[in-house]
Amino acid sequence: MKKILLLSLAVMAFFSTAAQTPEWRKQLDRLDEEADQFYEKKEWKKLVANQEKYRKVFMSLPDSVQQEHFWDTDLSGNFYYNLACWRTLAGDKKGALKTFEYYTDRVIDSEEINLTNINRDSDLDALRDEPRFKACMERLEKWGDYKQKLKDAKQYVQGYVPEGMKFKYASPNDRDLVSLREEFKLDSVAGAGDEISKIKNLLHWVHEVVPHDGNSYNPEIKNTKAMIELCRKENRGVNCRMMAQMLTEVYLAMGFKARFVTCLPKDYVSDCHVITTVYSNTLNKWLWVDPTFDAYVMDENGTMLSIAEVRERLREDKPLQLNDYANWNHKSKQTKEYYIDHYMAKNLYYLVCMDESRFNAETSIKGQTYRYIALMPYDKINTESSSINWYYTRICDEQLFWQSPYEE
Repeated sequence: MKKILLLSLAVMAFFSTAAQTPEWRKQLDRLDEEADQFYEKKEWKKLVANQEKYRKVFMSLPDSVQQEHFWDTDLSGNFYYNLACWRTLAGDKKGALKTFEYYTDRVIDSEEINLTNINRDSDLDALRDEPRFKACMERLEKWGDYKQKLKDAKQYVQGYVPEGMKFKYASPNDRDLVSLREEFKLDSVAGAGDEISKIKNLLHWVHEVVPHDGNSYNPEIKNTKAMIELCRKENRGVNCRMMAQMLTEVYLAMGFKARFVTCLPKDYVSDCHVITTVYSNTLNKWLWVDPTFDAYVMDENGTMLSIAEVRERLREDKPLQLNDYANWNHKSKQTKEYYIDHYMAKNLYYLVCMDESRFNAETSIKGQTYRYIALMPYDKINTESSSINWYYTRICDEQLFWQSPYEE
């Protein structure tokens, strides 16, 4: 069962500072309140009528207003998916099929979907034997089977090494990193345990020190100290890219080698995800650490894995485990089925990182250079991609991308 989206909540904060809330916004807010009541009472016909009215009000607005508030009001594929479910529950099979077909047309090539949820959603059971529904599912499976896309990706191959290609890591003696370490007492945060426990403790600290907000704007100054100060001052969060950069700086300050890695889908439609990788001398490999979700991934024996290992295990259907306390802002627990098998399976087709890990890595500083290295399946190196910019240095050599930071 889906939880109804109170569509107005996403923009209430925006209008709370305005001198006067527009009449259309008030109307949508009233419809949202009614929709919540209909949903709780399972009055599906009234809920369908309510949502049709909601859509009619929004679609009557000028194009400029629709474009500005499209995502705020969530008239995306999710709206039509829910509407198809509610039509089904209301006994309107014909209308439900038409709406589900519209949903299918809308999301393919433009929005992320969760096939597991669609296949398990009992709200749609009355439609599953219908030829029109089966035709939609066939199309959706081709678009949204992210794990299969990963399995179908060509192998990496060793090959050409771009000129000057070498990953660099700031020294923990760097003035800014020393200041970061001292100001936030990172030695105490890391604790006196072994290397792996320190890696986990520092991951958890960044997850806790600021909340994640995927819709937040990127600050002008992108370093840990500045972002913590900004979040506390404005009572806000930062997105996954900023959180991964913070954790990278924290590891560098503590003497670890680390990078933030942008994990990208084959077809960029809605989002990607950015995590951190830190080198473990104990395990002699890079490790997957995700501050947004306080997450790391393990094999069947509980050994932490690298990004490369997780990707390959997904391709080969080998066992994977997610730490049991992985979560988003302490509001939703992450599961292996969603986080690894769906979300990250989507986002492991391409991998991108900077060639130099340092304090203020992406802050615009005069005279500072910025070089991005993209690891791609060999057949994609010279092809157009909605995920990979042409100014990235493209490679298909996995060993080069994941070389030990201690190799000469």
